[in-house]
Amino acid sequence: MPVFFIQSNRISNRTVTIDGPLLSHLSKSLRIREGEQIWVGDEHRVRHHVRVDHLDTNALQASIIETVAGPPAPAAPVVLAQAVLKGDRMNWVIQKATELGVTAIIPLLTSRVIARAPAGRTRTARERWQRIAIDAAQQSEQWEFPGVSSPMTLPELFQHVPDAALRCALFERETGRNSLGALSIDHTFHGTIILTVGPEGGWTPEEMQELLTQQFQAVSLGKSILRSETAPLVALSILQHRLGHI
Repeated sequence: MPVFFIQSNRISNRTVTIDGPLLSHLSKSLRIREGEQIWVGDEHRVRHHVRVDHLDTNALQASIIETVAGPPAPAAPVVLAQAVLKGDRMNWVIQKATELGVTAIIPLLTSRVIARAPAGRTRTARERWQRIAIDAAQQSEQWEFPGVSSPMTLPELFQHVPDAALRCALFERETGRNSLGALSIDHTFHGTIILTVGPEGGWTPEEMQELLTQQFQAVSLGKSILRSETAPLVALSILQHRLGHI
């Protein structure tokens, strides 16, 4: 059963109140009825097993049966900075990256990005991506969902990267590059990892130089050239395996 995310301020006197989009999803899509039981989780990595006591068009109220504290947050959070992909490819990457346990997703606007939201539609795109991430986290029973930022350029990304972060830039068709699987990290590694992945057309030479100048370590996935929506998921799988998360 999925774990549905709520804010802790929706809990009072051992009663959970749900309204808005989640209420609509539970009542219309899942057809939850009074007397049924579900799991909800809050921003403090705490889950509550609840029983639905009352349901109408305005709100759902449920009483808490059991509360479970989650494990500590990852000591090595992984952030995916992904150049925006066209069509449903970006949606797919966000969904699967969430299932693979990333803690944040930063959509990048690079020189060769084809899919760019029209002026005034950036917020709508970010909200759609955030909804996809939340749904994927609920379905895969994550303890939290990744925040999806508004699209930003590489210079804007550089301003948001923590000084101590391990910075990785996925490059292709480059000889002598380090394999991502050879990074000196394991389950004892502590610190944020930033993985940057380019668009369908790849990085421009200028962008590659910018990344290297900003102390991003060039890494590769070997000789194979993967599709733009496949490469980040392979890279994330390798990282999470090395960190002992999967």
